[in-house]
Amino acid sequence: MEGEGKLKATASPRGEGVCSESESTIDVFSKFPDQISHHIVSFLTVTDLTRFGCVSKRCRELCLSSPKLNFDGFSLANTSTCYYRLKLLSYLDRFFFHRGDSRIQSFRVRWLKHEEYKLEEYEGEEPPCFCARDCYEGTRMFTWIQNAVRCKVEVLDLETDVYDCELEPFPSCVFQCETLRYLVLHVNWTILRTPLFTFSSNLKYLELKKIVIENEGFFKWISCCCKCIEELNLQKVHGIETMTIKSSSLKKLNLSGFSIALCHINISCENLEGIYIGWTFYSASNKSLNIFAPNLKHLKWIGDMVKHPNLGKFECLADAELALNSQGDDKDNVFEVLDSLCRVKVLVLNEATIKGHFRGGSRPAPLYDTFCLGMGIDSFVDELIPAIVFLLRGMPNLFNLLLMNYNLPLEAPESNTSGIDIEYWKLQNLAFVYQLRQVTIELCNGSNGIEFAKYVLECAPKLEKMVIVYLPQDLEKVARKLEKSKISNAAAAVFFQEKPIKI
Repeated sequence: MEGEGKLKATASPRGEGVCSESESTIDVFSKFPDQISHHIVSFLTVTDLTRFGCVSKRCRELCLSSPKLNFDGFSLANTSTCYYRLKLLSYLDRFFFHRGDSRIQSFRVRWLKHEEYKLEEYEGEEPPCFCARDCYEGTRMFTWIQNAVRCKVEVLDLETDVYDCELEPFPSCVFQCETLRYLVLHVNWTILRTPLFTFSSNLKYLELKKIVIENEGFFKWISCCCKCIEELNLQKVHGIETMTIKSSSLKKLNLSGFSIALCHINISCENLEGIYIGWTFYSASNKSLNIFAPNLKHLKWIGDMVKHPNLGKFECLADAELALNSQGDDKDNVFEVLDSLCRVKVLVLNEATIKGHFRGGSRPAPLYDTFCLGMGIDSFVDELIPAIVFLLRGMPNLFNLLLMNYNLPLEAPESNTSGIDIEYWKLQNLAFVYQLRQVTIELCNGSNGIEFAKYVLECAPKLEKMVIVYLPQDLEKVARKLEKSKISNAAAAVFFQEKPIKI
């Protein structure tokens, strides 16, 4: 038969492939050193990598020795039914068997439950669903992980929802891997038990999502045994009431999506540079946040205000963003938090935080080093303006001001946004206006925003640039009302920008 002996069909998870048996086949990869060849094949998923291994003996060697493996069950392979998923699982098992103990530098796995299929489409040929019982797929997957640990893996990235957390906790051998530097686990509320304290971890990056931590000892293990960790990312971590993180090496910390059981967060990291906290709850009565991070540069805190904030003084803070909803009985707490940010250079606040600050103190927070302020408000209503004035009194050295409107035009009634005129602003004797260089004002319904723009134009002697973001139908009206004020400050450049309408 023509061509027989040269090409042979080879089974693969997707269907048919080809395998060359000719000794004279030219293999371009034989010209490259292993390091370059491995870098090229590192962009392939494992199913494509195994097909690549069928091309030649050299390609098979590269396939089985590739240090970077990407097990994405949904990239190209057919995993629409249990039968095909079983076929792919078996194929990957054989692949691991043939690799032996070849080193694995990076191992990424993404394996999710398949959508329910219609049995009538297969006319009774489809075998019973194996993946929904006895944690079949999860067990196979964790066998791969154990193999990767044996092969001295450095990067492990696992995303799966097929594991049944009630049957078995996550394999502890992962946390005892000396070579592991980067670990990401998104594993269907799997239970994490505290690793042994006798082992010193070399982890630099740890990310946990949808994880149940068995007890608070896990964070003690991080503090005591992870001496090299630089970034910790915890999202939707459940099972604990108190979280205490102490580290001299940690530089970035991301905390969000906690269960309602979490009451206390304690952070003590002298070299920490960035924190993101997303924490919401029903009641602040038993919630506390304690932070010791004297070298912090970046802070973002979104959610609800805790009853007991203790942040100390951030002497090195470059920028901060606060969007804190008040629970009603924490009127002094927003002031305390802003007082901790006294050295911040760039500050962004939402409307709830601005109101909480106004409600909580007889004097504004002393933000004398702040030169850029962003305020995100729903609308420029009359009752919000005293809170804005109160905040601005504590910022005498403000250079750049951004007033952003987060609401749709129809949600800002004009009757409640036109009660403050330019004379009101002039009577406040605000020191910041004499230092102001740049202003961006996003207008909504009513005249309060325009009156504030007029005040800045007429009373800011150092103003260089003003950007007015207007509603599509209001350009002519806005330009006409600002014309006189522009004449009084000819040195300032005024730009008009149409506001996009959100659908």
